[in-house]
Amino acid sequence: MSGSLRYQNPELQDRLASNYVAGTLRGPARRRMETLMLDDSGLRNRVRQWEHKLQSLHHYTPELSPKKSTLNNILSAINGAADPMLENLKKKLGFYRWFSGLALTCALVLAVLVWAPVGQPPSAAINYVAVMKDSNAQPTMVVTLTQTGRVLALDMLAKPKLQNDQNLQLWAISKVDGSITSLGVIDVEKRIEKSLTKPQWGLIKDAEYLMVSVEAAGGASMPSNRIVSKGLCVKVEGWKTETG
Repeated sequence: MSGSLRYQNPELQDRLASNYVAGTLRGPARRRMETLMLDDSGLRNRVRQWEHKLQSLHHYTPELSPKKSTLNNILSAINGAADPMLENLKKKLGFYRWFSGLALTCALVLAVLVWAPVGQPPSAAINYVAVMKDSNAQPTMVVTLTQTGRVLALDMLAKPKLQNDQNLQLWAISKVDGSITSLGVIDVEKRIEKSLTKPQWGLIKDAEYLMVSVEAAGGASMPSNRIVSKGLCVKVEGWKTETG
């Protein structure tokens, strides 16, 4: 397939557009993308669609003034023990404490995209991200999903208090009809990883939101009114640049 025809592939165009808007398409690949957009109205439309999708975060995210320690706690939870590279990232992102809720959410998504794959093989690239927040719009959990192996990872930034006879349960809310379906009970741990079934991965692809509720031990068929965390499920499929 010639280079020009290759870029007409709808799936490839969507990946390029999503990474261009998220800011993870960099260097020669980003310049190539900008050249392609000059003559390809379809590609420009896909970029506008992704800009609208990420901008929609603003509608659900009221402005807030996060504590100075919030970003450090989030980065520590996502990345584990500090290292020189992480400390440098913290310094560069220090100004996020002045951001609105929208900017903070986007910053967290980008932090996951840029830093979570460090030390992992390319096949472990993240495909979906949900920054989960409580009723006060404070980030409490970050969910990342990898299509390879259908792995769901949940980093708990703030552990909710539960009774001995209570569990946390994760839910997917459909963007098509608003239906709510369980993704299972989750443990109250700093980091949780679980493999999803094919039907569950289908729920992720269809989800507008992910949500966590408090339920009686063993879980429930529908969520209770005690919702502890909720966030948009954003598709952020990776893009591999070509050499030469």
